[in-house]
Amino acid sequence: MMHLFTISLRRASPSIRCSSITARFSGTAAATPSSRTEKENETDHFHILGFERTFTIPLDELKAKYKHLMKDLHPDRYATATKEVSDQKGSMATDVTRAYGVVRDPLLRAQHLLELHGTPIEELNDQSIIDHALLFEVMEIREQIEDASSDEELRPILQSSLTKKDELIDQLAEAFQEGRIDDAKRTTAKLQLTESSTLTSRHSTREGNAMKLEPEIQVAYFKND
Repeated sequence: MMHLFTISLRRASPSIRCSSITARFSGTAAATPSSRTEKENETDHFHILGFERTFTIPLDELKAKYKHLMKDLHPDRYATATKEVSDQKGSMATDVTRAYGVVRDPLLRAQHLLELHGTPIEELNDQSIIDHALLFEVMEIREQIEDASSDEELRPILQSSLTKKDELIDQLAEAFQEGRIDDAKRTTAKLQLTESSTLTSRHSTREGNAMKLEPEIQVAYFKND
């Protein structure tokens, strides 16, 4: 299917090719703000976890804070409390867990920051923020992954994707720190496209039992599972 799709794109006009690929990748890496609930859009996940609104957050501090909050909200601490109090603490624990899931992930963290800045990425078909060259690059990566038949062939593809992802995360940190929100929005869109190839890589490595990757690559790709 991938090859047939690619051939049809090469025969189409450039504008049609770009819109077709954009439609294919829209929403593949993570849920876009428009698909989230109204409550989630109004929530400040950074505030829930006790952090300032910033893209650069030490993950060890984030994890420690999460564990501390969840310890305080553990059901055993409220075993003799009223049902109202117990339900309230349970709801708070759910909010903390959801916030942690967003803030610990670079892509979701960037998307949430953009929401809080009032400039969410509504859909991944906004031509003003899409890097068309990257779209075709991601398509090529997905083809290479599908065609890979051994760990020797897959390893450099995954390593290249990880390197690209790390570069984009560094660019996001600089953009948010310097208040360049428009640049942060475009870079977030790039990261979302790159994540789409990461998802394909995860599927390929899980389906292909013969793929035996280095521990550091496995950790990088499966750490959020």
